[in-house]
Amino acid sequence: MPIVDGLTATKMIRESERSGKKRVPILVTSSSSTERDRQVYIDCGFDGWIMKPVDFGRIGYLLDGVYRDELRSQFVYRPGMWEEGGWFER
Repeated sequence: MPIVDGLTATKMIRESERSGKKRVPILVTSSSSTERDRQVYIDCGFDGWIMKPVDFGRIGYLLDGVYRDELRSQFVYRPGMWEEGGWFER
């Protein structure tokens, strides 16, 4: 990213939400993240992730989970399944 990286941008968005703004769902998209990065992403404020190359069918389901809790719960992170991508627990 030209000005700030994704971690910094997410922290900035989360900070702005403290003034009463509605929470923005943020999914990290990466080709190099690993399962051990999970806690860093959670601590930063990401809601979930998807690996590159992006499976557009999968990302469609993840995005549907923004508004449909039953879909979101079907695509929650499961240990050992990092490559699938998914939502972190709320």
